[in-house]
Amino acid sequence: MNLQTQPTEEYKAPSEETAWSRVKKAVAPLAVIGVVIAKFFAKLKFVLLPLLKFFPILLKSGGTMLLMVWVYTQMWGWQFALGFVLLLLVHETGHLLVAKKFGLKVGAPVFIPFMGAFIALKEAPRNAWMEACVGIGGPMLGSLGALVCNLLGEAFASPLFIALAWFGYFLNLFNLTPVGMLDGRASIRSSANEPRKNSVILKSHPPSA
Repeated sequence: MNLQTQPTEEYKAPSEETAWSRVKKAVAPLAVIGVVIAKFFAKLKFVLLPLLKFFPILLKSGGTMLLMVWVYTQMWGWQFALGFVLLLLVHETGHLLVAKKFGLKVGAPVFIPFMGAFIALKEAPRNAWMEACVGIGGPMLGSLGALVCNLLGEAFASPLFIALAWFGYFLNLFNLTPVGMLDGRASIRSSANEPRKNSVILKSHPPSA
């Protein structure tokens, strides 16, 4: 009878886990998360960079708008203050759109409590027709905004919208006065053969309470 002896396996003591291996196991998930976050921000930069580029403009226009809303809220309440400042924004947007249409470089709207709002033309209009159009653009779009408020006030029987409409009408009519830095002066300046300056400021003066 043949007796086959099986080789005995040598006993191996369990290997102890080193500190470095424990660190690698702990850091590995964090490294994966870091790679995912890096890829996310790499794609997000295409959105963030334009926002950062226009952040000073947003801060200047938005910040001065909020300041004006806060000041007028103390006098008229937040609803009328917000509506009135938005009407000013519509007015200044009229100047901005016409100036952009003619390819003129303009600054962002700036709002000053009790003074109004303005945009600065960074270059002079090239002819009298262009200057008149830029000057009249604010009152035209501003009056349209006041008309919208009027229609909403009539439709919903809202005294707030009616009040905003009449303030808007007065604001834009007042700005057609051909004096000082008002829009009416900018519209007729060329007919009086006045020299056009490199920086023209168009203001809208809200009536004081």
